[in-house]
Amino acid sequence: MKIGDIVTTKQYGPSVHFCVLGYLIDENSGEKIAVIALVEQSLIRTASQKDLVLVSLAHLFAKNDELNVLH
Repeated sequence: MKIGDIVTTKQYGPSVHFCVLGYLIDENSGEKIAVIALVEQSLIRTASQKDLVLVSLAHLFAKNDELNVLH
């Protein structure tokens, strides 16, 4: 799977959708871990491309202690 793909998980079943944001390698196990974001249909919006601002995954990880443990 590649970044941007829409996926489901075995844990949450086929009715819950996620977007793959990136990948991390767990330092302890060496396992490749997908970073996924919930895609909630009621929260999907449109925006002008001119209104979009790029944010790096590193910036998101810095704000999420749980993800910081993985890298």
